[in-house]
Amino acid sequence: MKTLVVILNKDNAEGLKACVDSLISQTVRICEDFDVLVLDGGSSDLSEEVVRELSLPCVIFKVQERLGGTGYARVEACDYALKRGYDVVIWGDSENVYFPDYVEKMLEALKSADAVGGKPVVRGGFFAHAFAWYHAIHAIIPRLVEKHIPGNNKAERVEVFRTVMYPESRRAEDYGFSLVLMKRGIKLRQKLADARVFVSLPESWRGIFAWQRARAIGASEAAHEAGVFPADGLIWMPALIPFFILPVFPLLSLLLISFVFIFSLFIFYRSRDYLESPKKRYFFAPFVGILIHSAYTFISLLHYIKLKIF
Repeated sequence: MKTLVVILNKDNAEGLKACVDSLISQTVRICEDFDVLVLDGGSSDLSEEVVRELSLPCVIFKVQERLGGTGYARVEACDYALKRGYDVVIWGDSENVYFPDYVEKMLEALKSADAVGGKPVVRGGFFAHAFAWYHAIHAIIPRLVEKHIPGNNKAERVEVFRTVMYPESRRAEDYGFSLVLMKRGIKLRQKLADARVFVSLPESWRGIFAWQRARAIGASEAAHEAGVFPADGLIWMPALIPFFILPVFPLLSLLLISFVFIFSLFIFYRSRDYLESPKKRYFFAPFVGILIHSAYTFISLLHYIKLKIF
């Protein structure tokens, strides 16, 4: 299968180098078994120099034709793959560092599927523990793979793009893509592969809030572009209800908070396999992560309603 690995990048030269180095070290051979397209969002650092210094003809650095979002980049990459006769696209980010057999295992799994998701290994401390489940939700809940695979850890048959395309949203276009599939009743053969990749998260509160805000706005735009109400966002609302009813129903509020905390302990237990260095002292971190994710999901729903009205 003629394979293209697409790496989305912006202002991350150091991460891009580690990412590409891990691709060069794959058990399948770069430039023989797969090519690499670094699709750049208009970096102001030395990202392009990282690729130039490799002097590998199959590793292409290309600035997006339409800047401003990963959704635009993904549509451009799909068009690139279709025009050049690729059979497979493996999606990634410059923050990823791949295990040596990642590409080989993804391609092997794709022989019997239309789309395949890999297994993340999240690096970091408190914030990694707080949001490891976010990267690994499709592995923690395997049935979810049938509906959604995270876009930064995914391989797809290019033929799929002749039937359905990613929405042109600034962020969360992988989420929008899944919504489009469900709306149109298209059921791809999707599965999980034992292909592992190191992923990371912001390491400060400011970074986490900025990431979550971008995710929230992107998800609302992707849902609006897909023409689907993001009903799954309502799943996170019970985590916020206790704080709204606390002054009126304090006991009920405490019971609901306790339920969310117990659920977060379950998430902590299930996500240990997807952490590079799981630490018991961060057992409460997923509780914080769930509350932050729920709050920004509420913002996402409000933004979706605003888009629908205006």
